[in-house]
Amino acid sequence: MESYLSSASGDVSAAIIDQLARTRGWTMFVSVMLWLGAGFLLLAGIGLLVIGMIGNAAGGENFDEMSNSMGGTIGMVAIGVLYLVFAVLYIFPALKLSKFSSRCSELKNAQTETMLVAALNEMRAFWKFLGISLIVLISLYPFVIAGAVVVGVFSAEAM
Repeated sequence: MESYLSSASGDVSAAIIDQLARTRGWTMFVSVMLWLGAGFLLLAGIGLLVIGMIGNAAGGENFDEMSNSMGGTIGMVAIGVLYLVFAVLYIFPALKLSKFSSRCSELKNAQTETMLVAALNEMRAFWKFLGISLIVLISLYPFVIAGAVVVGVFSAEAM
């Protein structure tokens, strides 16, 4: 089994640094995509909030048609708020991946165990957030499915 510490001083082997350097590009790419996604969600959320709140007063017939297809003014505002919540949720993983990428760059310069632990800690925080998010998402599925069934039943009765 290969030792990952090159000496008793706590220096990290070149093999680990190479692997993390190769990972760094992909984590930076995903981080940038998350930041862009958060930015677009933020813009869309603010746009929907503005349209939903003031559009009806200034709108007219065209706004009523668009508004009704999106659940009315309240629906537009609700979707806008949901987009803003998702934008905030994108920030933490983007930040952790960005920090991991930075720590990998720092590890190339200062090849110490302390720098390796710092990089891995950022990656651990990213995966912890993703795991908790997945648990929450899976926990919400029964409620979403039940809600969809109830809405479907009431919609069918209304026809």
